[in-house]
Amino acid sequence: MSDEYTIWHVAHRHDAMAWLKDRQPESIIMDLDLLGDTAHDVLDQINESTSDNCTLIIGLCESPEPIAPALAQRLDQLVLHHSI
Repeated sequence: MSDEYTIWHVAHRHDAMAWLKDRQPESIIMDLDLLGDTAHDVLDQINESTSDNCTLIIGLCESPEPIAPALAQRLDQLVLHHSI
């Protein structure tokens, strides 16, 4: 991995929103299974926090069935993951 990238892990929604206030990340990976119904609120806050909305937002979920089409359209990518 190149030295030009830094990976930050923020486990709680409140901490993530506080972290975003002072930063403009190139990409965000969100676990949609953990966020549940609050995913729209988080996306709203991300869009408000990022000045030019050029942040790539990747959503992770176990299955696409519980993901509402309106939520999926707000993501740049949706990655399905399965437990082994």
